[in-house]
Amino acid sequence: MPKITIHTATYNRAYILDKAYDSLRNQTIKDFEWIISDDGSTDNTEDLVKKWMEADNGFEIHYYKLSHVGIPRALNNGVQHSNAEWFMMLDSDDHFVPETVEKIIPWLNDVDHLDKFAGIGFCCCFPDGSYMKPQKPIIDPKDGYVDATHLERAKYNFNMDSCEVHRTKLLMKYPFQYWETEEYAPEQLCFYAMAFDGWKMRWRNEKLCICDYLPDGQTKDNKLVKNNPMGFAMMYNQNLLRFHDFKSLFYNASQMIALSFYSRNMNYLSKSNNKIMTALALPFGIVLGYRRRAQFSKL
Repeated sequence: MPKITIHTATYNRAYILDKAYDSLRNQTIKDFEWIISDDGSTDNTEDLVKKWMEADNGFEIHYYKLSHVGIPRALNNGVQHSNAEWFMMLDSDDHFVPETVEKIIPWLNDVDHLDKFAGIGFCCCFPDGSYMKPQKPIIDPKDGYVDATHLERAKYNFNMDSCEVHRTKLLMKYPFQYWETEEYAPEQLCFYAMAFDGWKMRWRNEKLCICDYLPDGQTKDNKLVKNNPMGFAMMYNQNLLRFHDFKSLFYNASQMIALSFYSRNMNYLSKSNNKIMTALALPFGIVLGYRRRAQFSKL
């Protein structure tokens, strides 16, 4: 059984997926499997991957062709088919440095038997080697890491794109969430749910994953919100548990209301995590919902 599942959810990325594949073939240690959840690609992704599966890679490749169901369901598909204790995501437009697996296996062993540790995290970087944000992550210089939940990571400047390795069984307990009629919801819904229950991560500032952001990627822009309003409404609702000051609570309640109004799912407000603030923000949220309709109609 491999130590780690490396999972890639992909959609029409045959033109770039070879970078991820080559980076896995170049790993100095290959104690992993690669699971590819193809989210209904219409290009030659399937033919490409099946060709790779026939090669002598030093690791197993498992390919699953899905209907176009969206990232959260594709991620859950990968978790469900994992044969490893640990689960790590590799975006289809990213790639690892050759020593990635060799470095993270000892890190995983360090936290394996610690209580309430979900896994480890390390940094992504741009192709020029710079961090994803100007500020450098803050770690203990003696230990070389910092222990913090996903909710606490911002205190240490880890609130940037990073790469995490989670216990597979924990991801089965906290699956990636989504709204039934939509294709996307932020991954924080999964990770913050773990954090609310006290699960920590051990964060390191090594840059092991190189990110190439592409125009056809999933970004949190207005079009993504327009197409998945309730996925983001769920995020704002979760934030009502995360924040405690009036300004943040009012903002998140208003956004949840606006997106529920826009998508005609006002019944969702009965699931609010702060019903008093939701009641206070209701008039403003509805006005904001009308504004969202006007804004989205231009996209």
